[in-house]
This record gives sequence, structure tokens and C-alpha cells, in this order.
Amino acid sequence: MTSPLIEPTDRRRRRTHMAVLDAAADLFASRGFRQTSVDELATVADVALSSIYANFPGGKADVYAALACRIARVHADEMTEAIAGAEEPVELAVFDAYLRFHTARPAAFRILGLSDLGPDDSDLFVEARRRVHELLGGVLAQAVSASSSDSQTARAEALRLWSAVNGLIALRTQGFASVSEVDDILATVRSELAARVAGR
Repeated sequence: MTSPLIEPTDRRRRRTHMAVLDAAADLFASRGFRQTSVDELATVADVALSSIYANFPGGKADVYAALACRIARVHADEMTEAIAGAEEPVELAVFDAYLRFHTARPAAFRILGLSDLGPDDSDLFVEARRRVHELLGGVLAQAVSASSSDSQTARAEALRLWSAVNGLIALRTQGFASVSEVDDILATVRSELAARVAGR
């Protein structure tokens, strides 16, 4: 059997794999990892419970690890596309793509960090963490390389902006900041970025 972190090549297994990850994305975002049962995953995915364990031997924890890898691949693909197609300064394209991704998927940051798992929860934890880090590190390297700034400045800017987006979305999700407050702050952050880029 291939690793649960990799999409199966067999069409039937792939369909089950994707249905379970789709269900997990919805359930983990709305209910949280700990409050979601494997039975609920099976019900929402419309698959037999045995099919979940056939595809994810470690159960819910393996599903979480595989979902983190899938989210990282989608994130990397979207960011790569934004960098390649940037008509404005690449820094603005990267900021906008990063913001779009995380606004559409507020739970992504938590899942990408494998925040609900530890090495004792799944044999896949270490490998999933490595894959996520590799994918997102590749995006960061692309953004830095495409910038007109020197690499140290570009890296610091990308990390600052990404942490601002993550922090503000987390504050909104936790109810510490309203949607309008977060939107206003993000608009200011983007305007400041545009001014810095234009001033080079």
C-alpha cells in the first residue's frame, strides 16, 4: 500500500481517499479535530468505516496528516501560479494570493502546522511535517527569488507579511477582531507594502 500522504493511483481508492479528505476538511474546520469522530468522517464522506482504515490505517490522525499535505500542495500550487503570472510587483501578487488562500480556508494555518497532532498520534506525523515544510519552504524560496529586493530583505518581508495575515485571520476566527477590523488592517498592510515596493 502507498503512503496515505500520497494520492492513490487506483481510481476507486483515489475516489475514497479524496472523499475522506474533503469530509475531513469540512469537519475539522467546523467542529475541530478532537470533536470529529471517524464515524462522522465515514458518514460525511459516504464511505464505509472499513474504507477509512483501509486508506488511513492510523484512523483520524492519519487523515489529518494527509489533509495537511494536501492543503500544502494546493497552497504551493496556487502561490506558484500567482508568482508566475504576476503582472504587478511580485510582492503584491504573493501577498494577495496568500491572503486569498487563507481567507477562503481559515483552518488551513492550524492544519498546516499539524497543531492537533503529535508524533505519538500518528506514524505519519514526522513525514507529514517534513512534506508540508518542504512544500511551503519551496514557495517562500520562489517568492524571495522573484522579488526585486535582495534575498535577506525579501525573505524578511515575506515572513512579516505572511505572519501578519496568519495572525489577523486567527484573531478573526477566535472572535478577537471583527471581519471589518481585519479587512481594514490588511488593506493598510497592503498599502504599506505597495508604497515600499514603489519606493525602490
